[in-house]
Amino acid sequence: MKILYELSWLWEMLGIALVAAAVCMACAALICKAVKKKLGKKVLAVIGAAAFVGAILAVILIARTPMPL
Repeated sequence: MKILYELSWLWEMLGIALVAAAVCMACAALICKAVKKKLGKKVLAVIGAAAFVGAILAVILIARTPMPL
């Protein structure tokens, strides 16, 4: 049970990254729809992967920043 508690930050980080990737993919799809341009599945997958990695890096950087007193 202790190991699950210690790994809870990992599940939270993955959840945040997945939500951020989904939001970025939805925004890209809406932008392409507004411009009336077809968005391919490969391009959407690349956008999702880049957003996922970016969100993970952002969470790591935020976690390293000390909180002010």
